[in-house]
Formats: sequence, structure tokens, C-alpha cells
Amino acid sequence: MKNQTVRVRYAPSPTGEQHIGGVRTALFNYLFARHTGGHLVLRVEDTDVTRSERRYEQSLYHDLRWLGLNWDEGPDVGGPYGPYRQSERGELYREAVMRLLDAGQAYLCYCAPEELHAERRRAIAEGRPPRYSGRCRDPQVRRELARRGGRPLVRYATPGDETLQVDDLVRGQVTFSGGDLGDFAIYRADDDTLSGGQALYNLAVVVDDHAMKITHVLRGEEHLPNTPRQMLLYRALGYETPAFGHLSLILAPDGHKMSKRQGDTSIAHYRREGYLPETLLAYIATLGKAPGRDPERLGLDELVERFDLHHLSASPSIYDPRRLEAFNRRRIRSEDIESLGQRLRPRLEEAYGCWERAADTAHSAETWYHILVEAVREEAVTLQDMVEISAFAYVSRVTDWTAEAHEAMADEWAPKVLEHCRTTLTEDALRTPLTANEFFREMRHHFRDTAGIRGRLVMFPIRAALTGTLKGPCLGMVTSLLGRRRCIERIEDVLA
Repeated sequence: MKNQTVRVRYAPSPTGEQHIGGVRTALFNYLFARHTGGHLVLRVEDTDVTRSERRYEQSLYHDLRWLGLNWDEGPDVGGPYGPYRQSERGELYREAVMRLLDAGQAYLCYCAPEELHAERRRAIAEGRPPRYSGRCRDPQVRRELARRGGRPLVRYATPGDETLQVDDLVRGQVTFSGGDLGDFAIYRADDDTLSGGQALYNLAVVVDDHAMKITHVLRGEEHLPNTPRQMLLYRALGYETPAFGHLSLILAPDGHKMSKRQGDTSIAHYRREGYLPETLLAYIATLGKAPGRDPERLGLDELVERFDLHHLSASPSIYDPRRLEAFNRRRIRSEDIESLGQRLRPRLEEAYGCWERAADTAHSAETWYHILVEAVREEAVTLQDMVEISAFAYVSRVTDWTAEAHEAMADEWAPKVLEHCRTTLTEDALRTPLTANEFFREMRHHFRDTAGIRGRLVMFPIRAALTGTLKGPCLGMVTSLLGRRRCIERIEDVLA
């Protein structure tokens, strides 16, 4: 396949939201395809009819496009090798099964599910690989069991004495014994005639990858045990085998397998919380490969340029939510104000019904908004944090104070500080954040020289009265954003 155009695929099942692990697979396939000038195919593996839902397929499209991971072929965009939903490719699977049956490389199995379960339990208890015994290979046994009725399975007749070698693009050579595989199921038939039925995973992906001319299969390590089975099916059907690469496991911070107990790691969750798509891609790109220099600053084009299969690691990666937060915090702080403001604006409109409150201030709407974005981003990890920190600028009155704010306003000097601020604060002082800062500098000097009190004893009561908290943007920005009228109203509310 050296001279062929690279064709890779991302093939999720629409049974839930997209999570970090699945998107890592999508990202690495995207980067490899774009780096090599190849094609990315999106295939929806929806043969699990009891769990697959079209709404999850739609959220898949939304998540990937939000991240900027566009595909060249897929259910929604079409392509020369469709259809791209497995539920629409049943006849292709049936034809492949009939070929294997006719060639004597597969057979019908009539063993009841409870018999198979008991056989598996015995093998595990005796320390043997839990594989099928091959009982129905015997035609006489098949005929006897067929009389009981029931839906038969089609099993591939695995050569038991063969060693299979996978030249994995990530792990190097991995060997498997055919004797450990057993005769694995490839199709669940409705009846003896195979007039209807459902292809099982290993057969469906082989048929699809061949039909869609996939040259490289990059997927998670959990699929490695399936690879020798698929290699056998490629050979039995006369198909060329693609190159395989199995990406490392992603573990939770405690070193165990990721689970819901570690929190929501869905892309929809990160989008709701206000993580930037560039941050997620930059962070996910570090899971399973050498991160390089300043990984949090890399955009998608740079990730494409730097991608190298030889840099992928077989060692497990640790998902670290704190590192992801650090990535997002740094990107929010370095983002162009105009661009960051555009991302934030819809969230503010949803939360507060408007994106600016420049009335009664010295600023135009655009200038006011730029000051706000600059003010709140320094304390924020996500866009949603920015919305919450911005609350002081949008609410008409402060009606809720933190315990620390209450304590600051209860200080014996607080009434004098607030009264001084109320009587000396002018429109001109709030013309810009710089002039507001100068006003408060002079106010600190006044109380230092006349009363001997310093710093927080002066500033904390004012901040508490204006915002309800002792944390947040610098006081010059806060007061410049509020304007004199709202500042005075809030101080008077506390003094009343």
C-alpha cells in the first residue's frame, strides 16, 4: 500500500455522547489523513439496534465539527463508497458470509446461549482461554442441534495451529496463537437460509474497511485482540489487509480505567462548560504522543504539520483534568480580545439577556465590552467562568454577598470608607479603568494619612459593596464598567 493514497476512518457507534477517548481516535486519524494528503471517512457503526440512536449520531456530527474535525466521506456528506451506516450495508455482509460458508471456512452453530455461557465459565474456572469448543464443526452434531430450532450463529473456522503476527504501527510486532482464538462468531442469522440476520463486529468492519478502501486502521488498544480475527477474515475473503496501529489506553488520574466516577468527559460537557475547542484538541493531542514544545498553544494546522506516527507511544496516557484546565486558562488569557469576546457574547446574552450595559458609563458599547472581557478573563478557566465573574456588571443591584464580603462590610471603618467613596466619586474619575485606579490610589493615601489604615481595610468594603465578593477583576475596571450611578446606588444600599 506504499503508493496508495492514505485512507483512514473513524467509526464510532451512536450509543452515547462522544468522549475524550473516542475523539482522540478521531483526531489522530484526522491528523494522519491531512498530514499525508489522504482522506478521512466517517462511518457510523449502528448495528446495535437496541442502543443506537439517531440523536447520538447528530451529536457526533456536532461535536466533531465544533472541534474542527471535518471528514471527506460519511453518512451526511456522501461519498463513492457508501452507504456509510452499517445498518444500511446488510446485503454486503450477507454476501461475505455466504462466500465463507460456501468455501467451508465458516459453519452454522446451533449451541444455545446458556450452553455457550456454561462452556465459557468452565474454561475460565480451569484456567483455559474462554473460547468456543468447536462442537458444531461436526456436521452430525449440527444436524442434531438444528432440530431444536432457534437462531443459528455463523462461526469462522479458525485454523488452530497458526501463529498470527501483527506489525503494529504503534507497538511493533505482536503475535497471537490461532489456538487461543477459537471459532469466533461473525453473523447472527435469522434462520438456516440466512435470508436475514445481523453481521457481528469483526465481519462488518472487515467488509466495510475493504469496500471503503481503508489503508490504515488507527484505533484504541482495546481493539488489539480483534486484530488477528480480522486478519484471518481478510485472508479468507481474499482482501488486502490494511496497516494497523493501536493507540494507548487513556487512564484516569488514579491510574485506573476511565469511568463515569471520574466525572463527565464528554465533548458536550466541555462545550457547555466553556472550554475552547482549540484547547481540547491541543490537550487530547498529548495523550499518546510526545507533546513537543508549548503544546497548549498549537492550533489544528500546526498539529497536522507536526503529526508523525513514529511519535505515538504504546504506554498508557493519564487524563489530567487539572492540566486541561491549565491549557484552557492560558489560551483564554492569550486569546485576541475581539475573538474571545465573540465566543463569550452568546453566553452572556443567554445568562443576562444582553451583551453590554454601557448606559450610564463613559464608554461606548464596544469599548465597555472590551473592558469587560479583559477584566474577567484573568480569573477564568472557562468561558462559563467568565459569565459568572461578569455577573456584577449586568445585575441591577447586589442582593447576595459572600461571608467574606459580609465580614469586610462589618469592619468598623467600612461605613467611613464607603461614605467617603460615595461623596468623592465623580464621573470623570470613572472615565477609564486607569483614571478609576488613580482615584482609588488617592483614596488609599487619604485613609493612610488621616486614619492610619491601609490596603484591604479600604478596598475590601468597596469591592464587597459593588460586587458582593472580595474576588474578581481590579476595582478600577469594576467601577469603570458600572459607572457612577450604579456605584453610588450599591454603596447606598449597604449604608442604608
